[in-house]
Amino acid sequence: MDGFGPRDLKAIQNLICPSKNASDDESDLPETGTKKLGPCDIGVSSNEPTPSEPTPSECSGPHAPLKGKGDNIWHPSDAIDLRSSHDYDPRKTPEYEMKFKQTVRAEDVFLGLGFKTPGTASCEWLSVLVKLPRETREEVELSVESEAIDVRSPRYRLHLPTPHPVDPNASSAKWHNDSSTLEITLRLSRELDNINF
Repeated sequence: MDGFGPRDLKAIQNLICPSKNASDDESDLPETGTKKLGPCDIGVSSNEPTPSEPTPSECSGPHAPLKGKGDNIWHPSDAIDLRSSHDYDPRKTPEYEMKFKQTVRAEDVFLGLGFKTPGTASCEWLSVLVKLPRETREEVELSVESEAIDVRSPRYRLHLPTPHPVDPNASSAKWHNDSSTLEITLRLSRELDNINF
């Protein structure tokens, strides 16, 4: 027989719109004082006794919990002291400015044939201008490492991590007497520079 009969249609109606005596009704619960549980009933009930805290003799050895005074998130032994000697230097931090530079040729500008973009990924140089007022060139010491630069003078100290690794041997510095500014030009040496350029 093709199609649905009255019995099949009644079965579909009961699936879509169940009758009032379905299992969702609370009348099917036993009458012994139990109630239907909901999301707010998860956890320890106030009626139930709470488990007692273990004594220090029960929790000993390497698996003992580290519990300090108060509600600290971590134990002081977990914290790492990241301070170094340059954090305690009483000299002022001078004003500085970082600029990314790139070598642009005519085909990059006018024809757009190169792979250069205005982003910092296409930059080959990092220029750092450090303003050192009331200092002379002879008083300034400069140290360039692959991950940071360090500028020291009697009044100022700047320890500056570079955003990308640099080549200290291909970098240069220039002192501007008129503005007491040190200009440091650093050659970036990133991992994929030979592919990008």
